[in-house]
Amino acid sequence: MRPHGAWRLLRTAAPRRALAAGVLLAALGELAGAALLGVSGWFLTTCAVVTLQADTAWSWLYPSGAVRALALGRTGLRYGERLVSHRTLLTAQVALRARLARGAARLTARELRSQRDGALLTRLTTDVETVAGLPAEVCAPLVAAVTTACLVEALLLWARPALGAAELVVWAAGLCWALGAHRRARARLADAAEARTALRTALLGSRAAFNELRCLDALPGARRTVADAATAVESAEWAAARADRTGRLGLRLLAGLGQASALVIAVAADPAQPVAVVVGEVLLLAAGWELLERLPLLLQQLARAGDAAGRLAPLAGEEPTSGEEPTGSAERTGSGEPIGSGERIAGGEPAAARCLTTAGLPLPGSSAPLTTTLSGPGLTLVTGPNGSGKSTLLNRLAGRLPAPAGTVLLDGTPVHELPARTVAGTVTLVEADDWLADDTVAANLRQAAPSADAAALVAALDVVGLPDLPLDTPVGPGGCRLSQGQRRRLAIARAVLRRPPVLLLDEPTAGLDRPTAEAMLAALPRALPRTALVVALQEQDVELLDRTPGTVVRLGEPLVSHG
Repeated sequence: MRPHGAWRLLRTAAPRRALAAGVLLAALGELAGAALLGVSGWFLTTCAVVTLQADTAWSWLYPSGAVRALALGRTGLRYGERLVSHRTLLTAQVALRARLARGAARLTARELRSQRDGALLTRLTTDVETVAGLPAEVCAPLVAAVTTACLVEALLLWARPALGAAELVVWAAGLCWALGAHRRARARLADAAEARTALRTALLGSRAAFNELRCLDALPGARRTVADAATAVESAEWAAARADRTGRLGLRLLAGLGQASALVIAVAADPAQPVAVVVGEVLLLAAGWELLERLPLLLQQLARAGDAAGRLAPLAGEEPTSGEEPTGSAERTGSGEPIGSGERIAGGEPAAARCLTTAGLPLPGSSAPLTTTLSGPGLTLVTGPNGSGKSTLLNRLAGRLPAPAGTVLLDGTPVHELPARTVAGTVTLVEADDWLADDTVAANLRQAAPSADAAALVAALDVVGLPDLPLDTPVGPGGCRLSQGQRRRLAIARAVLRRPPVLLLDEPTAGLDRPTAEAMLAALPRALPRTALVVALQEQDVELLDRTPGTVVRLGEPLVSHG
């Protein structure tokens, strides 16, 4: 558990005055509730005794007014605390998400790629909500419970030292019991998480190897393995729930012991004292124990917030200094100019000359390493049979896969050490099956050029041979409403809009007929006259190029350079 990390992260996002106001209102509200319970018990008991004694001189006006005032005050304070805490929650969520989104932009391309399974979105939603909920769900009730317990204990020590000392011992025992139960529950939850991971691994492994298992008649054994893993998960979850229930039950038993001891000590110390006073003291203790029974739940929420803060730590790095460009600014091209200004693609300003170099980069299946410079116009061809490592090479050039230290450099800096946004400003990779949003064609294109007008979008589509594709065409989830060739060309058109200094294309002609493929490969250099193109093609597709590449990388063969 790392709660200090959650508090540190929260202090950077939530207004401190709002935090203090919420805590103060919560403490006052709980104090009013405890006082209401004690005064009500004393008042009702006194009324009963006075009625039995037929004492008409006793005035019930002031005690009843105090009860009503405490009830109204408790309601108002709790309502005010909810308003303040919820406002603090929303403010903290907005501030944290903005800061962490900027932190995500500073991740390296490799780190960002590892978040593509939805983990990053989970961090920015669920984990942020957990941390931002600390003021309302943990901080306010915890401070209120501790404050109420301390004041009740101080009152008891002042009124009856023996009673106060006895209750202090019982409360200390309750605190130790709650902490111990929390540690046991956390350990069981960790076991449950490991068991769920083992179950997931068994399920996915069995699913992936289903055909092999069926051929080997090993399905019964795999079924037993999965069943055993599921049983382990259930056992661990049951143990965690049992530890939690045991902790709560122990606190309730200690609460009963504390109230019984208060009653016995109060009566034994002064048998002549009014019974209404004893009842008020016991109910006051009940109010304190009612708050302390929330301690296991508060500890669980605090632990979850600490875990969430630990997962958010990579995104919560230092903010850029005043001399750096803010990461939240508008998207820009590699030249530093706004994307999509509305001009025709071929007529745009040239991108700034940035240099992507490889120094002795090992090639799969080849004894000759790759040493070259990708800067300015030029064509580099990467070819080889299926499985020879073409996609791996392009991903290493883009910093998405690890490469030997010092072999892939962007302006002299290892590409895997640079923030993803810095690399994306120079290098754009279009993968063999690139991602498309479930939106229109225009919306997908504007991911690269948010301010591009319709003419610029149509020009980019024309480069890839899709001039007649309507901009308002929905592409469906993952582009399922388009053909394979249309999906691939739409992703390339999106990359063209960026006008990157270095453009990496992974088998861009797959799924295209020969005339369309030849036309697109010929149009790309004209549309991007200042861009270094790196194209990975199957060996049988090399003849689609209308010009000789400057460098040819044949995986499994020595490097060939044509000057």
